Amino acid sequence: MKNLLLRVASFACFAFLAVAQQPAARKVTCAVCHVEQVKTQPATDMAHAMEPFNDDPVLTAHSPLEWKIGAFRYKLENNNGSPIYMVTDGVSTLNLPILWPFGKNAQTYVLDYKGNLYEGFVSYYPAIHGLDRTVGDQSLTPENLEQAMGRLLSPFEAKSCFGCHSTGALVDRKLSFSTLTPGVTCARCHANAERHLQSISEGKLDNVPPKLKKLSAEDISNFCGQCHRTWQTVVQNRWLGPMNVRFQPYRLENSKCFDGVDARMSCTGCHDPHRQLETDYKTYDVKCLACHGAENRPARAKVCQTSKENCASCHMPKTDLPGAHRAFTDHRIRIVKANEAYPD
Repeated sequence: MKNLLLRVASFACFAFLAVAQQPAARKVTCAVCHVEQVKTQPATDMAHAMEPFNDDPVLTAHSPLEWKIGAFRYKLENNNGSPIYMVTDGVSTLNLPILWPFGKNAQTYVLDYKGNLYEGFVSYYPAIHGLDRTVGDQSLTPENLEQAMGRLLSPFEAKSCFGCHSTGALVDRKLSFSTLTPGVTCARCHANAERHLQSISEGKLDNVPPKLKKLSAEDISNFCGQCHRTWQTVVQNRWLGPMNVRFQPYRLENSKCFDGVDARMSCTGCHDPHRQLETDYKTYDVKCLACHGAENRPARAKVCQTSKENCASCHMPKTDLPGAHRAFTDHRIRIVKANEAYPD
């Protein structure tokens, strides 16, 4: 272990010295020291939480997309690098540029109409290879062309959407498109990242971002919950029913085994945010057995008598998110009983 620590320290010093000796004109990036993270993170869904408006792979691959509800017809297409959102009632038509596609697979579209930001009434869902109502709008029945076009975003909603799906969108707590980078990059999660890079380019080792590994399970849950929703946020807003299955920190904290301290029961205890999400249940067996294995288990952790494989498939069941054409893994870890109601 001592030798390993010395090698790590030597590499860090070598990397820092190598950067410090670079010509000033060369831009210093996170990849200089964090090679593996920078290699894998750009391929994650988080890195593509928002796509550039003129380079959206979904619209490029599926253009045009068409849908109809009542008297309203929709057509979304990539018109030579200019994505267009069209809705008509047969008499009047709105043709609006798509400012930003939100999401890598399923996509929701943000529009500019009369100087205001709107969430498109229709979204793309890969499970049906087409359009349907945007999640949350299932109960809405548009009565005019503007309502059929989309829902007006409040300033708070706009800041929340862009703040989570992009990097650098907020400057002095105000929405700033000029500083925005689509998707979640290093600086979105690691405070002072830009200033840290500037310091290194000047031959200094200052403004080092706080180490997130040092956070407790509860603090990690709250940190990730900035976007994935904290327990407090869900409770305050009374978001009840299957719709809250996508709020993983809230669901996890409702698990009997969550104590807020044990690092094995934290978001990063199972998921590496720098890598694409693993969807094979077997991948997580080693995580479950770290507590529920027969040897060296905590007194409160029981051993499953049914199986030691695919644990999450039983104890973290898939739940359909209404209107999303997708099932989410329920992070409320529990013994699931047949025909039980969804536990809030």
